[in-house]
Amino acid sequence: MVVKSLLITFDYELFLGKRSGSVENCLIEPTNQILKVLSKYNQKALFFIDTTYMLRLAEIKSQYQKALSDYNIICQQLIEIAQDGHWLLHHLHPHWLDADYIPEINQWDLSKNHRFVFSSICENEKDKIFNFSNEFLNHIYKEAKVNKQPNGFRAGGLFIEPFSEFFPYFKKFNIKNEFSVISNTFRNDNRFSYDFRGSPINRPYSFQNKIGVEDKEGDFMEYPISLMEINGFSKLRNSMIYRINTKNPEFRPFGDGNSFGHKAESTDIRKKIKDIFSMKLPASIEFLNSGNMSCYFNFIKKNDYFHLLSHPKLLTPISIKMFDRFLERTLKKAQIVNPDFTSNPLAENHFH
Repeated sequence: MVVKSLLITFDYELFLGKRSGSVENCLIEPTNQILKVLSKYNQKALFFIDTTYMLRLAEIKSQYQKALSDYNIICQQLIEIAQDGHWLLHHLHPHWLDADYIPEINQWDLSKNHRFVFSSICENEKDKIFNFSNEFLNHIYKEAKVNKQPNGFRAGGLFIEPFSEFFPYFKKFNIKNEFSVISNTFRNDNRFSYDFRGSPINRPYSFQNKIGVEDKEGDFMEYPISLMEINGFSKLRNSMIYRINTKNPEFRPFGDGNSFGHKAESTDIRKKIKDIFSMKLPASIEFLNSGNMSCYFNFIKKNDYFHLLSHPKLLTPISIKMFDRFLERTLKKAQIVNPDFTSNPLAENHFH
């Protein structure tokens, strides 16, 4: 039986726009559903915890009973996640520092997003959110009686560049593993940008000062997110499935908030025509349906490494069912291994 390296990762976060959504619908319920599937197949996942949100909750929980309840229920779920053998790692969205709590609905307004990226906040604030993140995650591991450390990181919005902003905190908190790169992609929409063009494709690699440049002597390990290409009949079928099921509750995300950001529209007619028949997107559970399932199977068949980036808030009942089928079929044909983040991340047997 062939051996495949599978990374199942989740950004454990609320929505980041005008309304954050509720903790129950964005985090607790969808995460419970995915944990059942992971347990069924004895698979372990990495949960990147939006600890800047937990910082803000911690600041107001003594004033608002519902905020205290949210804080406690999240901590309890995180303890259970750790006890089940999954990883809890750093995930930071700096503009939580400017979020406004709305007590009437127990949600947050994050529309002040001028400090969305890490480089936009001052040194004291950088220290504050990293220190809290490290203390919080270590506290959860301690409460769970699990001997692990939060030695991995994913940047909010994947904006890990310039890495020089993060380097001192990686060193200070012994963060060895990084998960923000989508190989050979770039984004530039005025305020926010990253450029991963030229980085190693679909395999882990070590780096030092430049996150997209392999350095075999580097102190850090990058685990790039897999980039899926869905084209031809699969692309058309995928689009048709969503159009047919616009009112089907099975296709409705669990989350109930408002997203941040906008999708840039191209004026290139040739690109628009090409987009009808082909699309590239990060491999994710929330995109899974019967129309593109074959693309996921073909990808893992052709590649030894597969990294899924998903969000509990965006999961739907149908995507969770499809993920169950994906694991069931994949495990019949391949042995799945996960990285051992307790070992030296640069060791040859990191995947075991």
